[in-house]
Parts: sequence; structure tokens; C-alpha cells
Amino acid sequence: MELKDEETKFEQQCQEVKDKVVRQNILFTFNKTSTKKCSEYEINISIPKNNSSKSKEYYEFNLILNLTKKSIILFSLDLNPISDGRNLLPIINTNKNKKVKFNYFSLDEIDLNQIMKDLTEFLSGNNFLNLYGYYYLGEEYDSKIIDNLKNIERIQCNHLDIINGDLNEISSLCTISDDYFCLYEKEQNNNYTLVFYSSIKNLLSFNKTLDSIVTLNWKKKKTKKKEQIIYCIYTLKIKSEIDEDMDQVMDILIEKIRKIGYKMNINEKKKGELPDVDVDGTESEIVRLESQLKNRDNILVFNKLIQNYEKLIEYYSAANDDKYIEYNKKMKDLLSNQKYEKYIK
Repeated sequence: MELKDEETKFEQQCQEVKDKVVRQNILFTFNKTSTKKCSEYEINISIPKNNSSKSKEYYEFNLILNLTKKSIILFSLDLNPISDGRNLLPIINTNKNKKVKFNYFSLDEIDLNQIMKDLTEFLSGNNFLNLYGYYYLGEEYDSKIIDNLKNIERIQCNHLDIINGDLNEISSLCTISDDYFCLYEKEQNNNYTLVFYSSIKNLLSFNKTLDSIVTLNWKKKKTKKKEQIIYCIYTLKIKSEIDEDMDQVMDILIEKIRKIGYKMNINEKKKGELPDVDVDGTESEIVRLESQLKNRDNILVFNKLIQNYEKLIEYYSAANDDKYIEYNKKMKDLLSNQKYEKYIK
């Protein structure tokens, strides 16, 4: 098909979509912005923030479609925080008009009807955040906006962090949604800087000690080289002078884990009691499994070894014993070993 014919066909499709979505109170405009080298169109889409025909608040989108390259770029102009804050928080010290870029997709045939269907479905639920939401580590966020986020739990706490060899307690806020755990450190201007985030599915173990310290061990994925995935373990410690606040963190995490159907042994974690672990037996089992895995590559032995590491990390963390660092390192080294990458999904 010649480019001119393709442009005619696409413009007809744009007009059909425009006539169709107007009944949904969606504003749809398109303009041709072709150059000598390519045929390009700019489409502006305004989708109401609620289903009311009288709604005056819209999500604004800008689509750049290149018919020559068969590519689509989706920009969001002014998304407001509607859930747990992924990619929706206005960033301080950044131009408010800065466009947030999403590489939507490239395809052989541009289907505007499907694009409109996807956009409206994403914005009507959590799919938009799950598929396109990003957090920005180190960015500072307005405390008022965090206060207005929906569908999250907020708990004031102190982040225990080692700085220049000294243990510091930093005034912080943790937020927990159905999908993500975030930790923000409080700044002098009362705004918050995001210092940690992770999917709840990456939580390996967690416990609360008698001194109201909650220890969370997370599985993190890093890519150092092309096609080489490196896994590591990140341990996060938070505490509060109010013991009930840390109990609340434990309760919320247990609720979210059960809600998503994530399998984890979560019995009796919230009372600060030591987990019921045969420490000597587990340590002996680890020595045996390490030797066995060294001599013979076996996925069952690999999985059993990871499970035993997790038991001792949980036990020694709950006991406030630094020995958990030893097993944390062992598990980190095992997960980051390229030899066993085939066992890690």
C-alpha cells in the first residue's frame, strides 16, 4: 500500500474513532504533522476521570503515531495521583509541564479502537499502574500529595540505616498498597524522599523483634550485563516508639500477602516471638545441601537450600543476632550465581 493511501485509511479510522468516543464524553482530536522523511500524526485524547457526562476533569494523553515506522509513542500530560503513586506524583524541582513518556508499542497495523479500549480499561482499574507505573528513587515528593493517595496504608516509622559506620534512625513514612511497599524519608521541609520500593511479591521474610524493630528481607533483581540477571537480598529495618505501629505493619503485610495468594509462612510473626526453628538441625542441613549442590547440579537441592537460608535469616533477625548477615550473604551469592540462573524465574 502506498503511503498516501495508508494516510487516507488512517485518517478515516481517526474520524470513525472520534465519532464513536464522543458518546463516552471522550475528547479526540488529530492533526497531521508529516515531514519529508516520514508520515506522522499527533492525537490528543481527553478521558473523563469519572463516568459522569458532566465531568470537567480529564486525563490528558498525547499520541505520536509514525505511519512510516509503524510506531506509537504515548505521552501523559497531567496524570494525578489516583492510587499508590506510581508515576503519578508531581516531582518537586521538575518542570510541571514535563511529559512522562511511555513507549506504548510498535506494531504492523495501527488499531486506534484497540488503543482507546486499552486506555479506558487501564484508567478504570489498577492495570494502568501495574503496567506503566514507575517509582523514582531519590526523588522528593510533596507530603500533601502522599497524604491524598488512595488505596494505601501509611505508617510513620524510623528507618534504621548505617551511615559512615554509624547506625542512624531517620524519620520516615512507609506506604503499603495491594502491590507495593514504599519507604520515604522525611525532609526538613516536611516533604518526603523515596528511598526504597518493591513489589510485595519480592518479600522473602519479615519479622518483629521485642524492641519493636521490623526486619524485611527483599529479593531484588539487577541486570549488570546483557541477558545476565543478578539477584541479591536487601534487608530493610524500620522501628517505632509505638509498638502498635509495627504490629500494624505486620498485620497489613500479612493481609496483602494473603490477598494476592503469595505463599509464605506467616504464622506467629507479629508477636516478636522467635520462629520455631531447629537451628542446629537447619545449620547441619545447610552444610549437607551446600556440599551436595557443589557436587551435583539439582533444582530440588537448590530450592531446599534457599528455604533453609530463609529460615535462619528469619530466626537470627528476630533474635537480633548479626549472624543473619552470614546467611543473607550466602543466599545472595547463591541467587546471583549465573550457574543457577536457570532455576530462578
